[in-house]
Order: sequence, then C-alpha cells, then structure tokens
Amino acid sequence: MTTHNPPSTRRPIVLLTGASAGLGSTIARTLAQTRRIGTIVLTARRIERLEQLERDLAILDPSLEIMTITADLADPDAPRRIARETLERTGGVDVLINNAGLGLPTLFADAAPAQLKDQLAVNLTAPLLLTRHLLPSLIERKGTIINIGSAITCIANSALGAYGATKAGLAYWNDALRRELMETGVKVCLVEPGPIHTEFMDALAVRLPKGGAPDPILNNARPWMTARVEDVAERVVRLIESPRRRVSYTRRFVWTFRVLGALTWLFPALGDWFVVKLSRGRGLNA
Repeated sequence: MTTHNPPSTRRPIVLLTGASAGLGSTIARTLAQTRRIGTIVLTARRIERLEQLERDLAILDPSLEIMTITADLADPDAPRRIARETLERTGGVDVLINNAGLGLPTLFADAAPAQLKDQLAVNLTAPLLLTRHLLPSLIERKGTIINIGSAITCIANSALGAYGATKAGLAYWNDALRRELMETGVKVCLVEPGPIHTEFMDALAVRLPKGGAPDPILNNARPWMTARVEDVAERVVRLIESPRRRVSYTRRFVWTFRVLGALTWLFPALGDWFVVKLSRGRGLNA
C-alpha cells in the first residue's frame, strides 16, 4: 500500500501495460531513471521478462516500489483483474499507460478469425475496459491517461488493416475521452509514433510473406526510417509532468505517413493505386 503523503509530495503510482519488451520495457526503465515515481505496476504476458525487468528497475531506483501482474490482454477478464489487483495493492493509480499492442501483417482475407479477435482485444477493447475500471481512481487523483497509438492510421495499409483499424479506434476514443474528462482534471494523451526499432517491429518483419520485396516501412536495416525507442520512451514519460493532447515522433518517418495520408484523402483513386501497387510489390496481393 502507498503511504498517504500530501498530494504535493506523494510520488505517483504508474500502471504500464505491455511492459515486458520493446517500448514498454524502455518506458519502465526511463521512468525508473527519473526517480520521480513511487510505485510502478508492470503487466505483460511473459513472467520471466517481467521478473528480469523488475530486477533492472530495482537497480536504477532502489526506492521504487515495483509490482508485477502477469496477464494476457487478449483474455476478456484481464482488464478487470489487472485493475482489481492494482487497486488492492496500491490503493489507487495516478498514471495509466496503455502501451500493449498486437500487430499481425496479414491481408484481411488471409487472417484467422482468432487473430482478428486478439488484435481487437489487445489494442482496443483492453485499453477501454482497463481505463473504465480505473477511472474512479484516476478522477479522484486527477491523474493522467497515456494511450500509445500509431501513425499508420494516416494511411490505410492492406497488410495492417485490422491493426490500423484498432489504432484508429483508439485515437477516436482517446479524443472523445479527453473532452469528456476535461473538467475533472484528468489528462488524456495520445502518442502516435511511426516505426520504432523494437522487437515489435522485428516480429512484424518476420511475419511478412516470403518472396516479396523488403517492406520499406518495416525494414529495420534503415535506421533513418525508424525512431530510437529511447527517444519515444522519453517523450511518453515527459507527458506525465507536461501533458499534451497528441504527440508524434515527427523527426523520422511520421510525416511521410501524414503526407501520403493527405494525398490519398485528396486523390482517393491515386491512393488506392499506390497502396495496392505497394502491396503487390511485397507479394501480399495476387
């Protein structure tokens, strides 16, 4: 349980999903390095990685209270269980970072229904339900909600149709929730990074169909196209003290997404031709 210090001196309690690898683990380490949070609750599917991360954070900030909850957000009961265990063990939450994500680069016609269901659950349903379960605590503490979206929503990509749809839905809900909670003191922020050099991107690249040309977006061999995960994590952490409505990592590939998205909106036929041609070049369309 947290100590009941005055609000001005109490260090915040942070709940982070998808903490075991990639951007999530980097956010956790960046938070620990600031030595400005009191408790961090880490949740992910892989218990071994959570335990290793817990050991790493204890070295970075020996005063940090660290809690882990092993859960798969594809499980319909996971958001309720995570919220219940967090509130029972900490007494409340000041910052919720909805970071967990699942992306499978598959044409919709080729995707198994179970894959579609899992992407919807992890990327959209779980953040909404977890936030709803924790909302009374967040309102009471005038907390902060940070949702990790994606710049891919700027342009519909056939290979990531389901993933992009979940992130577009997350962005819509994020803005609606921010407006709903404006008078409560709760801050709601959306982070829309482009490609980040993490295990998530490596996993996407591995799952791409064989035989096609290298994907220009998922090719991590071109560092100028991908943001450093440490830079994105730092921007996420800064939102706790300096919240903003929407943050993008604009120095890298995000603006390319936005320009292409604007062009496809202005010239739909050209946009359809371009995306279909790109997909064929990767061997995704017959």
